[in-house]
Amino acid sequence: MIISQNRLWFYYIVSIKSAVQLRKLSVPAHTLLARRTFNRPNHNLKRFQSQSNSLLGPSLFCISVCTGTVVLASIIQYERLHVSVKQISAFEFYRNAIKGNDESLISKLKNNINKLKLSEKVFGTIFLLNAIVLLAWQVPQWQHIMIKYFMTDALARKIPVSSLLLSAFSHSSPVHFFFNMYALYTFCQGVIQPWGDMGPEEFTAMYISGCVVSSLASIMFRRSFKVPGNSLGASGAILSVVGYFSLSHPDQKLSIIFLPNIQFDAIHALTGIISLDIMGLILRWQMFDHAAHLGGTLFGM
Repeated sequence: MIISQNRLWFYYIVSIKSAVQLRKLSVPAHTLLARRTFNRPNHNLKRFQSQSNSLLGPSLFCISVCTGTVVLASIIQYERLHVSVKQISAFEFYRNAIKGNDESLISKLKNNINKLKLSEKVFGTIFLLNAIVLLAWQVPQWQHIMIKYFMTDALARKIPVSSLLLSAFSHSSPVHFFFNMYALYTFCQGVIQPWGDMGPEEFTAMYISGCVVSSLASIMFRRSFKVPGNSLGASGAILSVVGYFSLSHPDQKLSIIFLPNIQFDAIHALTGIISLDIMGLILRWQMFDHAAHLGGTLFGM
């Protein structure tokens, strides 16, 4: 089984959903971008006490996204399973219509895509979206938009509800991006068919829901305890996949990245992750967004 090759690094050894804090400096946007420096901002907590603490907007957005993705996934999955024969017939007709002595580049690309496993197709889409956002961070003129919509700031006067979703496709650095995508690739193979029991539509619904649930958990914790800082990253959603996988395959052997000889059961790894996140919340560790991690993990379970 391919999942035996999974590498479960503790998300605390590498950057995952870093609770990065944006440094408030009086410098041009391109200078801030070049340094990619994030530190804790000095929020005025008195001003925070006077602002609206309502979580109604983010909560309604979270509920809407979770409900909408589940309904949409059910519809798409039904259509895929019931019209697959017609789709194949139409595709074969199209291939025969354009077939010649030499296949076009587009035709070859389609053939290669069709050869991919379902898990690879889903992962490829998520990878591409995250890569585009990572590149967008490198454009100085877009910094204001990226900070506003692709990071969550729990203490902001008004939280753009779209940031609950968009921040989960945003990463603070290429290293942050690489480790998250590697983790997603290894675990989604064990969740999506044929090795897993989820269809691509169900997985996508769970992943997107994990994005907004983990972001909402982070915002609720930070607002409740007035913890300043901005957060971004895919780890909350990825940990929802880890939570689901660990309960579905509790005895599956996992190992830490770069240390393949150290192995342990998936259920024990899940217990360790949850315990570490709870400890991080109690001790107020600020290196990682433990509230988002815990929210995503519990959602996947």
